[in-house]
Amino acid sequence: MNRITTNYAVAPGEYLEEWLEDQEMTQLQCADRLGCSRKLVNEIVNGRATVTSDTALRLERVTRIPASSWLRYEAAYRADLSRIADEANLAAYADCLDPQAAKYLRKIDATSATMRDPGQLVSDFLTFPRCGTWDAYVHMHEEAGRGDYALAALTESKANIHPTLLTLWLRAGELDEAFERGRGFVYDPDDLTALLPELRARTAHPDNHMLRELAGMLANVGVVFVVVTSPERFPLYGITRWIDKRVPVIQQTGRRKKDGFVTWALFHELGHVLNDPRGEMHLEFADEKKRNSSAEKGANEFALKTLFGANGLEPFRGLQNDREIRDAARQVGVSPGVVVHQLHRKRLLDYSYGNRLAVDLDGTFV
Repeated sequence: MNRITTNYAVAPGEYLEEWLEDQEMTQLQCADRLGCSRKLVNEIVNGRATVTSDTALRLERVTRIPASSWLRYEAAYRADLSRIADEANLAAYADCLDPQAAKYLRKIDATSATMRDPGQLVSDFLTFPRCGTWDAYVHMHEEAGRGDYALAALTESKANIHPTLLTLWLRAGELDEAFERGRGFVYDPDDLTALLPELRARTAHPDNHMLRELAGMLANVGVVFVVVTSPERFPLYGITRWIDKRVPVIQQTGRRKKDGFVTWALFHELGHVLNDPRGEMHLEFADEKKRNSSAEKGANEFALKTLFGANGLEPFRGLQNDREIRDAARQVGVSPGVVVHQLHRKRLLDYSYGNRLAVDLDGTFV
């Protein structure tokens, strides 16, 4: 963000005072030439009187500084006064921001402010989700938990996720080009269902092109797939949301940036898209304890069946050797990384085993 702001306001009278000094003219002499009282000139110089259109025209004739400039000085002065007062009021809400919110805003170049300038920081935060006041922001977030667009998983799990972080990450997704293109998509669940085998086959061979290719495949059936970098320590893998109840959006954080996490989160969200009501938002939490709603359990069952088939994880029980896991994954037709991810989650494999089988997708997250 390259916007330059100040913590002071420059009144038009300061320019007039400089001109009077340069001309060695008194306020009384200036008043005589303007055809007004000395009191008015003094109040303009001290920022207590407004430069009206009539006064600006008179000043133009006396100073040869265009009336438009005087009016511009006046408008900027009044705007700065309002901004400074507004930021003083907003500073009271700085403690309502998660500490990571400020870092995230700076990371995505949405602010340069820190807690040393709390009013500006809160103002920039409100600007990002397009809210005019803090009360308007609170109302917007509360509405997200009610009605057709309820954050279902958030509501049901009582998850400890700070609303300011969620707001920023959701809004960052809306500003992604893929989200904007998605407004023109036409989604058909039958087309998506038919695509599942191809998606599964593509994730079985993770590489630096996988995410872009998955996004292209999903776009062809009217689904937006986007990876948006999240704030630090953000407790989500991804979210299912909808554009006007028409177009499904799968937004991932890229948390841990390993193919197993990304692939599982994708198929989990596809389960929400295909099996849950349009319009609902569902969050995929990184903490297993947060996944306690029927919708989340259903999405997990969908992902497990779609990726691993009817036998689930049975072919991998008791395996610890990387080569054995890799060979078994090849037989099932999935990536070793997603196998290890699930074995870890189900406590069927110690976390110290299998990690070398995961493919790092860090270079493909943009």
